Amino acid sequence: MLRFIFGKPMTGKTYTVIQKIKELCQSKKEAVLIVPEQASFEAEKNILKELGDSSALYVECASFTRLYDMIGKKIGGIAGTVLKDSHKIVFMNKAIKSVADDLKLWGKYKNSIRFSKTVLDTVGEMKINSVTPEMLRETAEELKPSTLRDKLLDLALIYETYDLLLGEKFIDPADILTKVYENLKNYEFFKGKTVFIDSFKGFTGQQYKIIERILCQAEDVYISITNDPENCEEYSVFSNIRKAVLKIQDIAKGRGVNVAEPIILTENYYKNIGVSSAQLVVAGEKPMETNCEN
Repeated sequence: MLRFIFGKPMTGKTYTVIQKIKELCQSKKEAVLIVPEQASFEAEKNILKELGDSSALYVECASFTRLYDMIGKKIGGIAGTVLKDSHKIVFMNKAIKSVADDLKLWGKYKNSIRFSKTVLDTVGEMKINSVTPEMLRETAEELKPSTLRDKLLDLALIYETYDLLLGEKFIDPADILTKVYENLKNYEFFKGKTVFIDSFKGFTGQQYKIIERILCQAEDVYISITNDPENCEEYSVFSNIRKAVLKIQDIAKGRGVNVAEPIILTENYYKNIGVSSAQLVVAGEKPMETNCEN
């Protein structure tokens, strides 16, 4: 089951998540909390504070990136040295030089470190958004002969050559989430667990793919999102996050995962800590109605 937790800032979404985790752990059920990297320390501290040492043993706190090491420990480690930025530039420059004669536009830049850095940044963005060299070629083939077409073909060739040079021995940090996704194909890390995804403002292409794996494996999935369901304006501060919600709902439905009614928080948790809507929702879990269409 997939269930969203909606609320504007300061309505107690994280509190709701932690209380649900607490209930599960007290029943000796396993949970996984996924938060942004910069929020992981605070999340672990809150878990220990609310659950105590004994109950906290039933919950694992991670970022999407930390899943790489967590899964690696379960399957016996993942081979490969993660490259530093300086090393990535060396590999990219070598990739460009090796295919310079086959490039339509960019062969003349084969000795430019600045150009290597620019292409490396571009390839990094492609990886994060799950764009492959094959996808670039397919797009280029649909275009008429033009500079844009040649640029896409050059980029696809450099991107592909760069990955071939890295092989299995070296790992670009931008590939880590892709490797998490691939390892989850054969290892059900989330099987039997309830997964909570909290404090994200949006998701990358790689993260969407991991969420797909999680939805297929986990017992239940809760995703906490800053959103005001009553605000139906097409161009509002919540419009981009609503697109993310719809995308995740489509992924769930495509995998046959039931999408439950969202939990909606409306009261300011920090103003009414004693009788907050978060506590009321945890107790009753009866979501409020909204006039916004999915």
